[in-house]
Amino acid sequence: MRLLDITEFYSPFGGGVRSYLAAKTRWLGARPEIAHAVIVSSDRDATETVHRSRVHHVRGPAVPASPGYRLLWRRARIAEIVEREAPDVIEVGSPFFAPWLARGPARVCGARLVGFFHSDERTVWLNHGLQRAPGAARQIADALLTRYLRAVHRLYAATVVTSRTAQASLAAIGLGDTHLIPLGVDTALFCPERRDPAWRREVGAPAHATVALYVGRLSTEKNLDVVVRALPALTRHGVFVVVIGEGHQRARLLALAARHPDRVRVLPFEPDRERLARAYASADAFLAPCPYETFGLAAIEAMASGLPVVASRVGGIVEVVKPELGVLIDAGNVESIANGLTTVTDHLDDYNPQAIAKYARANFSYDVVGRQFSQIYSEVIQEYPR
Repeated sequence: MRLLDITEFYSPFGGGVRSYLAAKTRWLGARPEIAHAVIVSSDRDATETVHRSRVHHVRGPAVPASPGYRLLWRRARIAEIVEREAPDVIEVGSPFFAPWLARGPARVCGARLVGFFHSDERTVWLNHGLQRAPGAARQIADALLTRYLRAVHRLYAATVVTSRTAQASLAAIGLGDTHLIPLGVDTALFCPERRDPAWRREVGAPAHATVALYVGRLSTEKNLDVVVRALPALTRHGVFVVVIGEGHQRARLLALAARHPDRVRVLPFEPDRERLARAYASADAFLAPCPYETFGLAAIEAMASGLPVVASRVGGIVEVVKPELGVLIDAGNVESIANGLTTVTDHLDDYNPQAIAKYARANFSYDVVGRQFSQIYSEVIQEYPR
């Protein structure tokens, strides 16, 4: 089988899709029966080999107010790469230009398109980007977004979603024929054994503090404002917050950390996956306050590292966080996040890191998930022969 991934949801400063592709290339590196290539939007034109996968960077315009994200734009360049790779299946990981740029070359080489619904753009726009817009404007936007998503998904031989929440979102606009496969993580990399007490000293955590970790984009839809407003209550309970990531809220968070070094530390995006795994395993709890996640890959990486999770009661992560794995909170509610996090941190002994990691390994290791994806690709090839 020859497989090609194409996406604009890729940034040198992190993101769930970047993590997904990193785990995927690592897993496919040990499977020579599948030839794999990737096309990602970038600030440069380049090709590199990652494990056995060829990763093609295609230069494109920057997306405003997004840390490192760019659009795929150049039809001829993408057609050239697709022709050279001659894939059987093209997995499309973003809904913007990528589906339309892949459509023509796919027809030429006989490839089948599989859509991966990574991000619920319609929900984000209606409930966040346009939340203060007049009702009529929201209705028009909803109609346009719905029409566009239906057009995109008509291009695909199959559509993959990561959660029942994402499945329901597509079903609500008439796109009910989807395959549910969660995202996978590298559970050999993310594990409790990487815990290192020295990390806590390095980030400046007070000696007896409980460390709550957030890893992800520093953008408004991630609901970090609620965490900021909850800091006084968290500090009273001995909680120290560590934030790792990049985004347009970084300057504001750095200013907060400068004023309250005993409460919060803000670190840059960590490109070294082993150092990131050390950070996860060395914290005490993980924060996932965003209500718009279709899955929440960072939270699964944290669980694989043995951390209980404090997560929004809305979105795909709600399907994962069981009582023995963490606490669910009301999105946007300062009191709820403070109570949820202090409930976890005040009862850390009730959470067994090895048991949490075992749950993640059993359900979200990439070996489990990768086999499910391979099955979908095989079924699409059989159903739509060249």
